[in-house]
Amino acid sequence: MLKLSPSKIATYKQCPFKYKCEIDTQTRLSFRKDTPDLVFGNLIHGCLNDFYKRTKKEDRNFETLRKLFETKFKYSFQKHNKVFKNKETIIKYVEESKKQFKTFLKNKLSKGEPLVTEDFPKYLLNPELELEGKFDRVDLIDDKLVLIDYKTGKYKEDGQSNYEFQLNFYEYLLTKKYPEYKVDKKILFYLKENKIDKYETSYDLNEVENEILDIAETINNDIDLKPKRNSLCNYCDYQQICPIFKER
Repeated sequence: MLKLSPSKIATYKQCPFKYKCEIDTQTRLSFRKDTPDLVFGNLIHGCLNDFYKRTKKEDRNFETLRKLFETKFKYSFQKHNKVFKNKETIIKYVEESKKQFKTFLKNKLSKGEPLVTEDFPKYLLNPELELEGKFDRVDLIDDKLVLIDYKTGKYKEDGQSNYEFQLNFYEYLLTKKYPEYKVDKKILFYLKENKIDKYETSYDLNEVENEILDIAETINNDIDLKPKRNSLCNYCDYQQICPIFKER
């Protein structure tokens, strides 16, 4: 069975060979390396999840977020001590966390309360295709849903089409998981740059479904999954086994 998420689709579009490596657990664990930005992003997402899921409403403040980060960072540092190579790197990310938490608290993204945070929905579109994803946060207000996705990295103009597809994909999953509610809006919140992009709901979810099915067909028909040279090749974790680099 083919299992697709927005990140898997984006990886396939970037490079089919990288996609092949990512979906093979043994290959992924053998070659993929954690980076400070990746570990930091996961830490921030984890803190914001616990901020709603494990914290009383009256205790939702900066000090709570700071303590959550401190606790999670200690655990993460033990697990990823080779990632944070020096004291300067640690200080940099601790200060960045404070900045992003303050940005988060200043912005009221919706008037509703979270229905779910850090949820991992799955939907069987057909017997051969399962869709999966991750909702950072879904708020419920007046029987309508607001989908919120956090971004901890820099805003990239050329990445917006991927993000828009991601939100449409998630909207589709939302309507399957909560058919009793309508999706009112979708929000991308860039914590690093305090930038908020709002998207209206999709005009036609059947169109979204057809786009997903077209992509699934393309991947299923791509038997070779050959590498595709792109601007990120020099940063790829799979250079050691990539045919492009072996030719050099």
